[in-house]
Amino acid sequence: MAPQLPWPPRFAPLPDTDPDAGLAALRRLGREVWATARIVAASILDLPDFEVKLALGEALFTLTEVAAAIEERLAELGSAPDRTLPEPLADRLAADLALPPADRPPALLHRWCGPLADRFAAAGFDPLLDGPTERVRRRALADLRDAFGWLTDTYGDTPAPPPAAGSALRVGRPAMGARDARFRLFEHTRDYRRADDWTSSGSAYDDDRVELLRINRDEIDALETFALALFDLVEEAPLEVLRHLARLAWDEARHAAIGHALLAEDGTDPYRYACSMIGIRVRGAMAGWDAWTQITLFGELGIIGPMRALEREARRRGDTRTATAFHYVCRDETMHLKDSRHLLDRHHPAGGLAAAGEAARKRAGALLAELGLLSEEQYAALDERQIFALLGE
Repeated sequence: MAPQLPWPPRFAPLPDTDPDAGLAALRRLGREVWATARIVAASILDLPDFEVKLALGEALFTLTEVAAAIEERLAELGSAPDRTLPEPLADRLAADLALPPADRPPALLHRWCGPLADRFAAAGFDPLLDGPTERVRRRALADLRDAFGWLTDTYGDTPAPPPAAGSALRVGRPAMGARDARFRLFEHTRDYRRADDWTSSGSAYDDDRVELLRINRDEIDALETFALALFDLVEEAPLEVLRHLARLAWDEARHAAIGHALLAEDGTDPYRYACSMIGIRVRGAMAGWDAWTQITLFGELGIIGPMRALEREARRRGDTRTATAFHYVCRDETMHLKDSRHLLDRHHPAGGLAAAGEAARKRAGALLAELGLLSEEQYAALDERQIFALLGE
């Protein structure tokens, strides 16, 4: 045995380190992280509980960042990433996606999130010879445990149901978002001043504030849109696109929580404000590239100006809480728009931002016609501001 040198433990090599075995273990972890990201992304759509959606938005971001760290290390080791679903993983994923929504959270925790963290805990890479991989493992384990903390606290004592059975199960994502039973819903518009429950306060500032807080609370459907785009594009999109989509999903989860929290701070029950469904009803039926394009070019572009105006007016009035909240939301949305436009222009298969926008516009028009909300001719006559008022962000 080699003499023990007086170095920190992380400078002590393991006996019999096998580079091929280490690389295979890292690739396996990467596949399992991406598989877990898929079930989390799909569950963001069809699990109705508001709190679950928010927790999964953060979990999706964390999983994608862990996967990115693994892929970057694989590249350093001369190995390509692997986001495919081997048959055993695909079967597991299909079986748990087929579970009723009420049964999914404990299954997510006990068959996906918890075991994934356990596999990172059990894995071991040579701390000296393969130190960068070992660092990826340690940091991933800490981040995953943190991201799964709410699920663990909430569902840790709830047994996982058996997987759904059936020979015809296949991996597929939901095409529509589900909503918490505490919400009342409306579907004909995203213009809250045309919603059945809209009542003017008599103050233009207060009306603008409530409207924009409701818009942020209902960014549940933006969270769902970015989650579905990531689900659809896992195997084909560059890593920078997937990381961006996951960041968008996390940000929109935060924005939904911000809107909900500030409405609650007004002393009202936020659930009394009806929730618009038209955005996800249209985008949920789109493929990932088009859904992402639609919300970017016709959603986020329309929301930044009104929120900046509210931030300025809130600051002028001394409403620091509102000004601070929209300060951060506006910065997020500005980044979303800038980076999404850049990435769509570079990577959308239609070839460039203009072609991507036209494809998304046509698809949205066809879907609105199918839903009986507008004819394709009526939709084609709308400008970007009118599309934003109809579908929102």
